[in-house]
Amino acid sequence: MIKMISTTLENICASQKGAIISGPFGSNISSKFFTDEGIPVIRGNNLSLSLEKFYDHGFVFVSEEKANELNCYAKIDDLIFTAAGTIGQVGIITSDNKYEKYVISNKQIRVTIDKRKVDPMYAYYWFSSPWIRKKLCMSNKGSTVPLLTLWEIKTLPITYPESLDEQRKIVEVFEAIGEKIKRNNIINSELEAMARTIYDYWFLQFDFPDENGRPYKSSGGRMVWNEALKREIPEGWESIKLDMLCSFNNGINYEKNQNGDKDYRIVNVRNISNSSLLLDYREFDVINLLSTQAERYIVDVNDILIARSGTPGAVRLLMSNAKDAIYCGFIIKCSPYEKQQRIYLAYTLKKLEGSNATKTGGSIMQNVSQETLKQVDICLPPNYIIDKYNVVIEELLGKMQQVIYENQELVSLRDFLLPLLMNGQVGFKEC
Repeated sequence: MIKMISTTLENICASQKGAIISGPFGSNISSKFFTDEGIPVIRGNNLSLSLEKFYDHGFVFVSEEKANELNCYAKIDDLIFTAAGTIGQVGIITSDNKYEKYVISNKQIRVTIDKRKVDPMYAYYWFSSPWIRKKLCMSNKGSTVPLLTLWEIKTLPITYPESLDEQRKIVEVFEAIGEKIKRNNIINSELEAMARTIYDYWFLQFDFPDENGRPYKSSGGRMVWNEALKREIPEGWESIKLDMLCSFNNGINYEKNQNGDKDYRIVNVRNISNSSLLLDYREFDVINLLSTQAERYIVDVNDILIARSGTPGAVRLLMSNAKDAIYCGFIIKCSPYEKQQRIYLAYTLKKLEGSNATKTGGSIMQNVSQETLKQVDICLPPNYIIDKYNVVIEELLGKMQQVIYENQELVSLRDFLLPLLMNGQVGFKEC
């Protein structure tokens, strides 16, 4: 019989003074102290609401002298909680991270666990669990700016096996699931890179397969100058403004607490920021709206979604048909008149992300709007070329979709096992 202990976070912390600390007062770690190198500062962007232990990039830095003055270091095996803003974000610094020490920002709380009592990784999985997140969010219900106090962190409940070996067995289960999810993410990154390469090869280098299966331009295919695009394009292709190929609509603006007559799944900027191409409707928030208000904002698998904020100009596609899915006011829906052109247009728009051109590129994606999108000049291939392209890319997108589905199943398995293992309801049988 496994002996379980139930207590609070404060009682599993290291005995030294300062085992639980909050970040420095805001003015002590403002941008005027930031440097190009030195000690990295942990902020909200380094933590997540999912079981991503720590994003070890995107730092600002302070000098070592300033870090010593602040005296709010975080090191390997320390837990980090977001104390203001996105409540429920938890991270852990591991030996895999790039730096030996960090400092926390004024919106973070650092916790040092007593390793004689609880394995830090076990503590991380417990405190990043859905039920702890729910508890944290409930304690901030009604707050204009969600905040966590040191007292709320210290009194968080935890249940754990007394045996460190049992704790580590539980950790191994979740680590194995996490590693499989990571490998799947790598597979999808490689599939996405392959899709981008094919687009570049076909539509930037113009080495799509000709009628004999040879690369068009490299095999001497005829090229003609196009004045609108200021470049040569294959003979028979044309330039055309995007508003001749698509219609555009801005998303819905709504009050979070309003009541309606129907539930909808809504695509928010967060969904776009947390993805790279495909959007899974199961990740969308559910809101209740009047159907008379929401129906004109329905989005389906044939549409292209473009962010106006968060990651301006970011282009995403729905992974599959989502019944009653709508999109928020910070997103533009682009609906191709010809469905077969959807993937081609999506990748063409993705090539504009982060570029520095004017009418035909980047700056429109810094201040993206319907009017600027409509004036983008597109190089349009004949439909028979697009049909061939779709066959190749749809196969890759299908594989990417299957990987995302598998990850969702792994996440569901992890969330199912989490309370059973951590409350002692399920144990390990010796072989």
